Amino acid sequence: MKILILAGKHVDERELDLLPEGHERTVVRLTTVSRGVRRLEKDGAELVLFVPDGDDDSWPRAVGRVREEYGRQSIILTRDPEAEAEALAQGAFDCFAPGPTTRECLARSLRHLKDRLAVQAQLTTRQGLIDWMERTDAFGSWEMNANGDILWSGGLQRIFGREEAPGRRLSGLRNHVHPDDLEVFDRANEATFDQGWPLDFEYRVVDEEGKVRHLHVNREVELGPGGDVVRVWGMARDVSLQKEFEELLFRRDAILQVLANFASRFLRKVDWNEGVDEALAKLGKVADVTRIYLFKKDSGPDGGEVLSMHNEWGAEWVAPLSALPGSREIAVAPSYETWRGAMLKRKVVTGHVKHFRKEERALFAATGAKSVMIVPVFAGNAWWGFLGLSEHRRERDWLPVEIESMMLAANLFGSAIHYGEMSRKLVEANRSAEEASSAALEANMAKSMFLANMSHEIRTPISGILGMAEMMVTTGLTETQREHMDMIRDASNSLLNIVNDILDISKIEAGRMELKPEDFTFRSALETSVRSFGPQAELNGLVFRYSVAEDVPARLNGDPDRLGQVLWNLIGNALKFTPRGLVELNVELSRIESGRACLQFKVRDTGVGIPEDKLDAVFDSFTQADSSLRKKHQGTGLGLTISRQLVNMMGGEIGVESVVGQGSTFFFTAWFGLVEEPEPKAAPVRPRTPRALHLNILLADDNPMNRKYLQHFLTMFGHTVTTAENGVQALEVLRDKGRTIDVVLMDVQMPEMSGLEATRAIRESDGRLYDRRIPIIALTAYAMKGDRERMLEAGMDDYVSKPVDMHKLSEAIVRSTADREARKGMACRPVPPQPEPRAEEKIEVTLDVDSLCKRFEGNMDLYKDILDLFLLEAKVKREDLHKGLEAMDAKATATALHSITNISSHVLAMDVVKQSRALEKRCYCGEMEEVKEGVKDLVPRFDALVRAVENEAARL
Repeated sequence: MKILILAGKHVDERELDLLPEGHERTVVRLTTVSRGVRRLEKDGAELVLFVPDGDDDSWPRAVGRVREEYGRQSIILTRDPEAEAEALAQGAFDCFAPGPTTRECLARSLRHLKDRLAVQAQLTTRQGLIDWMERTDAFGSWEMNANGDILWSGGLQRIFGREEAPGRRLSGLRNHVHPDDLEVFDRANEATFDQGWPLDFEYRVVDEEGKVRHLHVNREVELGPGGDVVRVWGMARDVSLQKEFEELLFRRDAILQVLANFASRFLRKVDWNEGVDEALAKLGKVADVTRIYLFKKDSGPDGGEVLSMHNEWGAEWVAPLSALPGSREIAVAPSYETWRGAMLKRKVVTGHVKHFRKEERALFAATGAKSVMIVPVFAGNAWWGFLGLSEHRRERDWLPVEIESMMLAANLFGSAIHYGEMSRKLVEANRSAEEASSAALEANMAKSMFLANMSHEIRTPISGILGMAEMMVTTGLTETQREHMDMIRDASNSLLNIVNDILDISKIEAGRMELKPEDFTFRSALETSVRSFGPQAELNGLVFRYSVAEDVPARLNGDPDRLGQVLWNLIGNALKFTPRGLVELNVELSRIESGRACLQFKVRDTGVGIPEDKLDAVFDSFTQADSSLRKKHQGTGLGLTISRQLVNMMGGEIGVESVVGQGSTFFFTAWFGLVEEPEPKAAPVRPRTPRALHLNILLADDNPMNRKYLQHFLTMFGHTVTTAENGVQALEVLRDKGRTIDVVLMDVQMPEMSGLEATRAIRESDGRLYDRRIPIIALTAYAMKGDRERMLEAGMDDYVSKPVDMHKLSEAIVRSTADREARKGMACRPVPPQPEPRAEEKIEVTLDVDSLCKRFEGNMDLYKDILDLFLLEAKVKREDLHKGLEAMDAKATATALHSITNISSHVLAMDVVKQSRALEKRCYCGEMEEVKEGVKDLVPRFDALVRAVENEAARL
C-alpha cells in the first residue's frame, strides 16, 4: 500500500518508523499537517497517516478534506486522549496514540483497511454492473426500511424521467401512477404492508414529459418475529416496448381475423364488390387509422393512367375523400410516377406527409392527413390499384407488423378481384368445357372399354396357346418337338409381356395403378424374384449374382410384387444387352427415418452400354436406346417407363450411368415400412397343389383350347372335370348333378350367358335347383383395375387371371374348398406302405433335371408340386397295378398302366413311358400272362424312378 505521512516538524523520528514493512511511504514534515493534503493531487497514495505536533489543531479539518475532496482514508497518531472521538467523527479510519503497541496496532489497522478497500472495489464493480444492467434492460430497484424510508436505484429514477427519486415514501410514487391504475396500486400496497404478501403485478406510471410507461413490479417482504413488516424491497421493469409490441400483435391478429372472416366470402363469389365497404370499415377500426380507401387504375381520357376511387371508409369526424375536389380521380403522371414505379415492383409507400415531395404532399396535405401508407394491389400478375391508409390525429411511424398486415389485406383484395375476373371468364368457358368434358369422358370410357376388351380378346387366345403348349410338353416329345414347343411358349410369353406392359402403362396414365403393401420377408421375396435369372444367364454363357448388405432389415412392409416387377425389367434388360461377362444386383440400406427404411438397388452389367445422348430418353414411353430398323433386341420400350413410375410410387428415384462398350448401371431407391415383429421362425405353409383333393370340378369356358388344356392339367392333378361352353350349360350341369360338384371354374365372358350372370343366378336362387354356397372361381382375361372387385361383387369366391397359372389356380381351389372339405371330412385315400426292394434288386434311374427346369421355366414352386404329385400318385397306381394283376383283371391293370404312363411322362421318364404303354396295349389284347412277366421288369424300374424323384424333391 502507498502511504503519505504528513508529520509535524517536532515529531520524533522514531514515531515515523512504526509502519510495518512492505509498504511504500512518503514523509512530509509540516508546521501544520493540513497544508500537505494537496500533495494527494500529485501523489497517488491510498492512505494518509497524520502525525501532528501537539499544538497543531489543523488535522481535524485535514481529515475531512482527505475523505470528502479526495475520497481517501486516513489514520491519526496523536497523544491527545480526546482526539480519537473527534478523528472518527471527521471520517478517519483509525486513531491511536504512539507507544509500544503502535506498530502492531498500525499493522492490524492497515490489514483491515486493505480488506475494506478490496470490498469497496468489489462493491463498486458490482454496482457498476447493476447500473449498466438497469440502463440496458430498463429496470430499477428500491428498498424500504422499518421506518418507511425508501432508497431508490438510478434505474427507477430514469424510468420516472427525473434526476431525483419520486420521494422517500411510497406516497411520492403514487403521484406518478396512472389514474386508471391507482386502485390496483393501492390494493397492492395494502396486501404488501398490511398483510405481508410478496406480489407480482403491473401498473402504469406517467413520467415528467407525460409519457405513459408500463411497469412490471415484483415485491418481497421480510417479517419480524411478531409478524410485523420490518423490510420491503422490490424491482420494477419497464415493459412499455413489450406492451406496445403486444398491442401491435393484437392489432395484427385482429386484422387477420377480419381478413379471415371475409376471405371465404370474397373468394367464393363472382361479384367481389359485395362486402368491400364492410371489410374496409372493420379494417380501419382494427388498424386504428382515421381513413382507409381502395383506388383502381384506369385509363384516362387522354390515354394516360388515372387512379380512381373505388371504396373508402373514414372516421366520423374526418371529411370523406369523395367530398374533396380532385380526390376521386388522380392522374398518375407526372406527380406520382415515382410511386407508380415502386408499386409496380410490389413495394409499399409509407411516411409522414411533411416529408413527401411538394407535388406529392399537396394532395394529402389538403385532406389533413399527417401520415399515409400506400399498398399496391395486384390481380394475378397485373397491377390493379392500391389500398391506402391515412392517419389524421398524429404523425405515425408504420411498424413492420402493420405493413405486413396491410400487405396481406391487399393480397386478399387482389385475389378476390382476380377470382372475380377469372370466374366471369370461366362461366363463359364452362359451356364449351362441359361439351369437351363429356367428349373426353366418353373417350376415356371408350379407351377403358377398348383396353378391357383388348385384354380379354388377346389374353384369351394366348392363354389357350400357352396351355396347349404346356399340355404337349407333358405328353412326351422328341427333342425337336420340345424345341418347337419351347419356341411357341417363348413367343406367346413375349406377346403376353407386351400386352401386360401396355395395360400397366395405361393404368399408370389413367392414375389407376396402386401399390398393395404387405408385411414380407425381404430376402425371401428377393430370392423369389431373381432366382430364375441364374439358369437364364447360364444358357447365355453369363454370370448372374446378387448380394444383400447385412444391415438391410429382414422384415419390411411394401409391395413385393411391384418391386419384383422393377427388378425383373432391369435384370432382364441387363441380360438381354450383355453378350458376355456378368450381371449383378446389389442391395444396400440407404437410411432409416421415422420408422421407414430406404433401400438402394444397383443392377450392373458388362454389356454394350448406352450412348450418352440416349441416357435421358431411356425412361420415356416406347423408347429404346437402339430404335433403328436393324435393332438386335425386340421390345416395346415400356419396361423402363413402368419401372420409373413404380419406383416413384414407392417414394424413390431411378437413374442410369453407362459407358458404351463397358456396360451400364441402373440404380433406384425405394421406401419400405419397418415391421416391428421379428421374422417368424417357421414360415407358414402356403397352400400347395391340391394333391390330396380329388375333386369333381365344373369347368365353364367358351374357348375349346382353354377347356382342353385346363381339363388335361386338372385331370393330371387327380380331379374329375365336367365341361360347359357357356353359362346356360353350366347351370344345366349344376341342376342335374350340382350336389356332386365340388367347385366351379367360371369364365367371365361367354356367349348366351356370361359367367357373372350365371354366378348371380346361382347365388340368388332359392337353393332347390343349385347349391347357393358352391365355390365359384372366376377365370378371366380382364386385368384392369376394378375387374376383381366386380367379379367378387357378383358372388364369386376367388379370381384367377388368364393365362392361367396352374399353381395359382390350385391355390385358389384349396382356399375356396377349405371350408367345404372340413364339413365333408375329406381325406386322402390311405396308401399302404410298400416294402423296400432288396439291395440286389435296386435299379438306379437318373432324372433329366435340366430338361425339367427348362420345361417349368424356372418356376420351382410348380416343379416341386409336380414332383410331390408324382410321388403321391406313384404309390397309389403301383398298388392299383398289383391288385389288377392279382385278379388278372385286364381293364383294371390297363387303367393302372395308363396312369403310370401319364405320371412318368410328367417327369420326362420316357423309357418307363414306353415300357408301360406297350404293356397297356397287351392288356387290351388279352395277353395277361405276357403282361404279368413284363410288369416284373417294369416295377423295379418304376421304383427306381420313384427313388430318383424322392431324392430330387428332398433336394428342393
